[in-house]
Amino acid sequence: MALGASSVGAQDFDPQNAGWNGLRDLLGAADEAGVLLDTPAEIDVSALDATDALLIVHPTEPLPRGSLTAFLRAGGRVAVADDFGHADAFLRGYGIARHEPNLGEDVLLLRGNPALPIARARARHPLMEEVDALVANHPTVLTHQALQPIAAFDESSEALVLAGAIEEGRLAAIGDPSLFINNMMRFRGNRRFARNLLRYLDAGRGGRILLATPGVPLRGRFGDGSGPPLERLNDRLRDAAHADTPPIALTLTAAVLAAILLVFAVSALPTRSPYSRQAVDPIRSEGGGFLGRVEFFTRRRRDLVHPLMVYKFELEAELVRRLGLEQTPRLGDAVRVLQQAGLPAAEAEELRRLLLELDDLRRRLDHPPGPPRVSPHRLRRMVDTGERLLARIAKLTLPGADEDQARYNGPR
Repeated sequence: MALGASSVGAQDFDPQNAGWNGLRDLLGAADEAGVLLDTPAEIDVSALDATDALLIVHPTEPLPRGSLTAFLRAGGRVAVADDFGHADAFLRGYGIARHEPNLGEDVLLLRGNPALPIARARARHPLMEEVDALVANHPTVLTHQALQPIAAFDESSEALVLAGAIEEGRLAAIGDPSLFINNMMRFRGNRRFARNLLRYLDAGRGGRILLATPGVPLRGRFGDGSGPPLERLNDRLRDAAHADTPPIALTLTAAVLAAILLVFAVSALPTRSPYSRQAVDPIRSEGGGFLGRVEFFTRRRRDLVHPLMVYKFELEAELVRRLGLEQTPRLGDAVRVLQQAGLPAAEAEELRRLLLELDDLRRRLDHPPGPPRVSPHRLRRMVDTGERLLARIAKLTLPGADEDQARYNGPR
């Protein structure tokens, strides 16, 4: 059953291949999700619209980061599923590191096979709706300083699935492309995840979803190809390498580029000593946990909806712990249990309104016209309300709660 981490054959990840290693069932999942998944032989990035999306599976050549960055900033959506392909440099550009997993004793394995670890949801996210488990196949794991794992094999920071916003766009990174091969799509959680991913990429925006499988090149430049200057140059060199150009023209082009790069290198030399602390170590350290994420976003004057979503997850996890449950209860049930335990009606109503407000923000996060705005004042108000109510709930005697949980130790 295991695909292995070696080379990719001609039939691997082929959307027309109905064998064990093809992607025919992924097309079936697209039909079930009610979206159209295009399978072109080549993708012209310059022809993409901001409402389009890309699903890139195990790329066999470096991805055009400059063009994809411009596409994401304009509102496009990109999902990259890769373990040992050429997506590493692209992911590193967004702070995502990729490496082989260190599977501990607590990791669930399919039939005890360490090549087939089982991941579970670590955060409430549209990608993991109704997904009990994901069976991976020789995966890699992903880490990011600020992003919380959406699916992971254990409680560490190593993720099988990460997702985040790039200005108006969305980027999802998946450490195992074989989640989508026909043999692995037989697992209910994998198939449901594939449908969720396709709906996440579609988002009801009326654009196309294009599937880039191994060997499908991404050519052209989106918009002005805005991105780091050397990344834009790299994109242009990659386009030139596939152009039908006479050898003499390529020779002249190479000479001109060499001259430009020489000028660029000389002009980039420092005119004063670079060895001040600010130049050598310009990145300020951030605090850990929830407060560290808030500090990170506040310092950069960005919208605080994402750290608020982190707090939403931690608040709900604390409620589950206090109620002695194994999963998040329905809102009405949780409020009713708390009122029966002695929480005053006014505070129960305040908690209900807070959870509804957080749910509304989460629903709006991935729908047009874009993420809702959350000011520092609003975040502080909601966090203070949640902390106050959790401290009040900690004093209640709740059915099913352990005695050693009587003292509150909240999300902070």
